[in-house]
Amino acid sequence: MGLNTADDAGVYKLNEELALVYTIDILTPVVADPVLYGMIAAANSLSDVYAMGGDPKLALNIIGFPGKDDPKILGEILRGGQEKAKEAGVTIAGGHTFNSDEIKYGLSVIGYIHPAKIITNAQAKPDDLIILTKPIGVGTVVQSLLLEQSAGIDYQPVIEAMTTLNKEASLTMREVGVDACTDITGYGLIGHLVEMAEASNVGIELWASKIPIYQQAIEIIKRGIFEPGITMNQNSFKQKVDIQGVDNYVGSILFGSETSGGLAIVLPEAKLNKFLNQYQKPAPVIGRITKENPGRIRIIR
Repeated sequence: MGLNTADDAGVYKLNEELALVYTIDILTPVVADPVLYGMIAAANSLSDVYAMGGDPKLALNIIGFPGKDDPKILGEILRGGQEKAKEAGVTIAGGHTFNSDEIKYGLSVIGYIHPAKIITNAQAKPDDLIILTKPIGVGTVVQSLLLEQSAGIDYQPVIEAMTTLNKEASLTMREVGVDACTDITGYGLIGHLVEMAEASNVGIELWASKIPIYQQAIEIIKRGIFEPGITMNQNSFKQKVDIQGVDNYVGSILFGSETSGGLAIVLPEAKLNKFLNQYQKPAPVIGRITKENPGRIRIIR
């Protein structure tokens, strides 16, 4: 499994019982605290393996760091990454550091998966439901932090979500058995679901009023702060999206980039209650898969 379906990670089959899931991701700082930044970047990297239904096992650090900066900051970033990797049961076995104009950090991750139990973005089926395990709007909140315009905004829930692993959601969907999954990161909710619609040759209908959005993001965007990911993703995916009767602020956030976002899980309606009963965390139904309009998304209120 590689580039053909724009999946979250590559998969290489070793034998009939074992395959490797492998990925790499890297972020510029999204918060000022270097330990928190390291934790968020590590959780973001690990998420790709979780989205495929794999167990991450081994990782390498990759970090760009300006030579003029305090090396203690570098150590704090790596400590944050190590803490999150330890929580995931992942061994970090070294890595690579390079001199760069700005700080960049992430992990190259290898995990295990059974070849017959891979969860891709290419098996969504008509009448399946879509659930989302974390709210969206992270990119807008992060932008306000980077611009130091977050006065009066409680951004702690967003930080907590970014540092939360998708491990539990991944384990639950494996136990229940689902048809498809993708994690929501840089391309935003819309971009990643467009990729799923194209890979699965299905249409997607989203219900904007059901999509969990950080109220903080709504407040920020009303102040006129728009993160660059919104424009980037609109330019890339808007021609494949039909929006009807959706508030402009909400419509913008649907295109926004996410960092260490949740899993968009696609499953038959008959398995929904079993998933929710086992997961025991918020995972609202935000839409459904359709046979009409393959490769496109329709968003209604």
